[in-house]
Amino acid sequence: MADSPKRIGLIGLSAKGSWASRSHLPYLQRTSLYQLTALQNSSQASAESAATKYSLKNVSVYDNPTAIAKDPNVDIVAVSVNVPQHYDLIRPALEAGKDVFSEWPLARNLAEAEELVQLANEKGVRTMVGLQARQSPSILQAKEIVASGKLGKIMGTTMFGHGLLFGGIIQESLLYALPIEAGANLLTIPFGHAVDALCYVLNSELKDISATLSNHYPELDLVDENYEPIEKRKKTAHDFVSINASLVNGGGNVDVTYAPGLSRTGRDFVWEIIGTEGSIVLEGPKMGGHVQMFQPSVKLAVGQEELKEVKVDKAADTSFNVGKAWDAWAGVGLDKGYSVTTWKDAVLRHKMIEAIYRSAEKGTRENYV
Repeated sequence: MADSPKRIGLIGLSAKGSWASRSHLPYLQRTSLYQLTALQNSSQASAESAATKYSLKNVSVYDNPTAIAKDPNVDIVAVSVNVPQHYDLIRPALEAGKDVFSEWPLARNLAEAEELVQLANEKGVRTMVGLQARQSPSILQAKEIVASGKLGKIMGTTMFGHGLLFGGIIQESLLYALPIEAGANLLTIPFGHAVDALCYVLNSELKDISATLSNHYPELDLVDENYEPIEKRKKTAHDFVSINASLVNGGGNVDVTYAPGLSRTGRDFVWEIIGTEGSIVLEGPKMGGHVQMFQPSVKLAVGQEELKEVKVDKAADTSFNVGKAWDAWAGVGLDKGYSVTTWKDAVLRHKMIEAIYRSAEKGTRENYV
């Protein structure tokens, strides 16, 4: 007899459209592994609007995290909201003994993330974080090529991306990201997702990090829906990130740079891994600096052969990687390379980010493992 579907209470599904509506909802509406049983938004009316908009019948609606956490028809609380709200929404779910999914970053900073992990461990609950680039068919293909030894010893890797954020303008929906304390910026989100993929593919963390962080746009133009300027808004979060480091496993060189906005030259994401016997190149489409959302192509050159594109399964939309992560949490697809990214992984990535901040501030090489 098949196991009953796990029941999910989703926080952050907006009738106006949201990341949850583009990624989690399409998967949850087609899977038999999970059942959406509850919604929570900032108001009950907002939750009811979302349920109506997406034809979600027989779901309970709530306006606070404690209520959805205490719902006996909820096994898993999924938090898909802006980063600064994560801690306050996650903690009640943990205290109620519920399994919890959270988007990445797990929290605004390492201290909050570690506190949540400690509570999750005390409660004995399962956790997952939305570092879903690990489920991308292109990332899995690159990981398989590296592991096969075709590239030989990894001498180094270079990654360059544009993070879409902070390119001189900002919309009202992203104003929360302007202060560095919010923990939702170019470093933590697009860079964070991409470097997590880098470490995953190369099966190595980084050491001896040297970082340069810049805030080239200390003021941004707040724009309306037609991108007409309204007023200036101050920003303390960084908009240009450069690091160099070494791989803990094998010592290969690592250089990663992330710039704001979109590329003017069609280079929103370019990643090369160079070995003694071969190299691979991953190139993203427009907005491809968000590798967790937009699938890059994979090309391989071995020996003196020309660079050739590698056939890779296509991720149909932004719900593909997210869906494979949910599948893996239910034990499906593990034999095909999909995996569960836990909060233990999230804390490790938060430690890397803290090391980057320390390096940039002190002008030193920093370590986190």
